[in-house]
Amino acid sequence: MRVVLFIILLFLSASAEAQDSVSGKCVEVSIMTEVNYGREHGDEDAALVDFPHLLLCGEAELGRGWSVVAELEYERFYEDGQWGNDFRANYTTNKLYLNKCWNRALNVKAGIVDIPVGTTNAGGPALTIYDPLSESKLMPMTWHEGGMAVWGSMGRWHYEAGGYFYLTAPLRRSTMLGGAMRVGVQPIDGLDVSASCFVGSSKEGMVQRQNPYLASFEHVYHAAVDFSYLAHGWTVDGQMIACSAHGNKSAGIEVGYDCLNGVVRRRSLAQCSAIVFARFDGYFHVESVSCNKWTLGLNTTLPLGFTLKAETAWMNPSTARHVTRFDVSVGWQGTF
Repeated sequence: MRVVLFIILLFLSASAEAQDSVSGKCVEVSIMTEVNYGREHGDEDAALVDFPHLLLCGEAELGRGWSVVAELEYERFYEDGQWGNDFRANYTTNKLYLNKCWNRALNVKAGIVDIPVGTTNAGGPALTIYDPLSESKLMPMTWHEGGMAVWGSMGRWHYEAGGYFYLTAPLRRSTMLGGAMRVGVQPIDGLDVSASCFVGSSKEGMVQRQNPYLASFEHVYHAAVDFSYLAHGWTVDGQMIACSAHGNKSAGIEVGYDCLNGVVRRRSLAQCSAIVFARFDGYFHVESVSCNKWTLGLNTTLPLGFTLKAETAWMNPSTARHVTRFDVSVGWQGTF
């Protein structure tokens, strides 16, 4: 139903563009697809295949400051010797909302909206193939719920604040999930420093589905401080996260450098990059387990929109043997 709604909205906005080209209405669609393969060293049954992984993003400008934004994702895994073929489990609508822009400082969006707590959920850099362990272990990734948010930027500052609901039928059974806020500043070019938090229920929504060990708590809060620096070929980012449940905490940092930075290239290769990186993730007291993870990898963007990623990681969970794994990813992305 959400896919059909998205297609209808894009059609209506495209029709409006044809009727009034002066107002600058337009539609932009981007597609990302990738195939991932990974294996734990010494474990014959630990192969993980991610295929297909499809991400469809769209934005339709409707004029007078109105726009529609959507992000649809389908991801199927092969693990534990079998494919996960449940469409409802593999598909998700990450975003589907209507946005009204008055100016840079004041925007309002309503629908299925993102919850920008932490680096990755706020759209920040992440060079690893999968979501950073220090974030995914404590809170949902591509975190989204039904709700409304106010957002904008003023000078070097930016902000977002929202309230979220768990919608169900009949509507009178819908419940308030909670609220989130993010505030950040860019003190120098390329550097962003932000603080964010979520306070709400752990009984419904993505918190309950992706972090079921929190279900015994009526309410939880997640608080994060993160930074990112993207300049002169460098990608440096990190975060610290705390959760009220069990005193859960985590920290992560990664440093990457584009080996093609500053290299004179032909126009067809202008968008290419080859970022070598190292990353550390650690989580503490999550389900009575603590773990450190070190990752070394390569993240490349190739001609014609193709991507190639490879990484090796070593983990030492406090309640199990050390784990070494290798992952590789081949993908493509394009904008229309």
